[in-house]
Amino acid sequence: MTSEDIAAENSSVGDVVISVSNLGKTYRLYPSHQDRVKEALHPFRKCYHQEFSAISGVSFDIRKGESIGILGRNGAGKSTLLQILAGVLSPTSGTIKVNGKVAALLELGAGFNPDLTGRENVILFSTIQGVAENQIAERVAAIEAFADVGVFFDQPMKVYSSGMYARVAFANAIHVNPNILIIDEILGVGDARFQEKCYSKISSLRDSGVCILFVSHSTEVIQRNCESAILLEGGRLLEHGPTDATVAAYRDLLYGIKKTTDGIAEQLFDAPGSSPQNQTIMRDGELSVFMESHQNSQYQNQSYYNPYERRIGNREAEIVDFLVQADGKLQFGVLTGNETINIYIKVRFQRNVDTPHLGWALLSPEGIVIAGSNTVMQETTLASVRDGELGIYNLEIKLALCGGQYFLTLGVGDYQQQEWNYFDLRNSLIHFAVIDSGCASGFFQIPSSCKNVTNKEGEYDLLG
Repeated sequence: MTSEDIAAENSSVGDVVISVSNLGKTYRLYPSHQDRVKEALHPFRKCYHQEFSAISGVSFDIRKGESIGILGRNGAGKSTLLQILAGVLSPTSGTIKVNGKVAALLELGAGFNPDLTGRENVILFSTIQGVAENQIAERVAAIEAFADVGVFFDQPMKVYSSGMYARVAFANAIHVNPNILIIDEILGVGDARFQEKCYSKISSLRDSGVCILFVSHSTEVIQRNCESAILLEGGRLLEHGPTDATVAAYRDLLYGIKKTTDGIAEQLFDAPGSSPQNQTIMRDGELSVFMESHQNSQYQNQSYYNPYERRIGNREAEIVDFLVQADGKLQFGVLTGNETINIYIKVRFQRNVDTPHLGWALLSPEGIVIAGSNTVMQETTLASVRDGELGIYNLEIKLALCGGQYFLTLGVGDYQQQEWNYFDLRNSLIHFAVIDSGCASGFFQIPSSCKNVTNKEGEYDLLG
């Protein structure tokens, strides 16, 4: 079904508040400012620019009270689409109809004067929005209570933290009684309690008939707050439908899981044409090369390495290389979720460490730690090391995972007086995919069973 078909189907049900048809936004890209001037002044209208389509052929309808998530990789056109919907940008082609008052949070603190206090900015915004003078005081009091920034409400906003900006901006937007609320990642800042407060408010607004659109890179947030979602790629609409299906398409787009003709992810595989004996020779050979090699960063050649890892620590020791085995195999694709993972880790120490410690964490794509441990928790003592030494360690993890995408974080440090000193913490260093077996949901395959306790005559059979 095309996006036009979906839009036509949706428009027949409920009250449509946003209708988008064949929307396009094209920018002219010039190599330099001089080329822009040359094109404007050229007598024969010589073209010096290249055209870039940020949005192309996008069509959909959104109904009253609907909450829509917008997903897509960086540069997919998400923010451009929201800016067009908010009236900040004009489309190059296509049509857009918006029925109702729009409140948009497209940029942190947009529209605020940093030299004015929070209270002064809210009063100014209320005046611009045409709020009656006898209602401004009541509105300001409601925003002050919701934002809950204390004495900072009467301080210049240039001294605000990003979280304070978010609080005042969100409170200001929702207190204009909008028909449509547009949010672009602004709820990614602020503490967890305030975020929960915002999502609760979003839920109540949706229940009252307000249409909610927001962009978030957190698929968990989209699944929690939206009944449907839109997936953009290269400015085009790839998917528009139920949230779970759209999120699945987004994850496939991000992590590139290939499906067979039966729709089943490829199973754990061996090296093509290799016998069990050759596999053992290859495994032992590659492992020996890893152990004996003095070259660093061979992990960068492995498919499971995540080049977008986040790395922190004082580098008094560094994880310089690692190698992953799944059930003894070095060549693997999508896992079943029941493998034993062995990670061989090389750590080069830059000072003497009496008791080094290693740890790991298993993360969801949203960055949620769903499992983890370390040598402190396990009361494992590793040998002391000296400055310049290379330590090689084996971390073994028995998986029991449901289908999905997972990341592994590895870290090395020491633990003194119940505090960690991180030498090298490599967040989301390893990425792997697990096939969906269809027998469990969530993160972990926890054994369970169900059986009858009554027979055909309705008698209890607790032993059976």
